[in-house]
Amino acid sequence: MNKKPEAPLRVYGFCWFLRDDYDEARAAMADPEVLFDTYAEWLKAAKKIEAEVAAQGGKVIRIRFDIESFMFYCAAHNVAPVEQTRANWAAAELRRRYEESG
Repeated sequence: MNKKPEAPLRVYGFCWFLRDDYDEARAAMADPEVLFDTYAEWLKAAKKIEAEVAAQGGKVIRIRFDIESFMFYCAAHNVAPVEQTRANWAAAELRRRYEESG
């Protein structure tokens, strides 16, 4: 019997805020209105996304948000600190970590 090949695992870098950093990070964004008003609201939504990705066979890797690294990324790529940039930064951080691990 032929077995159907398994689909490769989809891995996503997810920009993960810490409670103590959330307000400062939100204030530094050009689009604070797309982020939740409170860390508790953001965390609830983020965990829901993690669960949805897992239900579809994927995996979320939490990339701890670092404002200095993120702002450096924005400047280096000449982009605004907005939602798409946060996603791109998290993906780039995931790739960097993967490459560094050999």
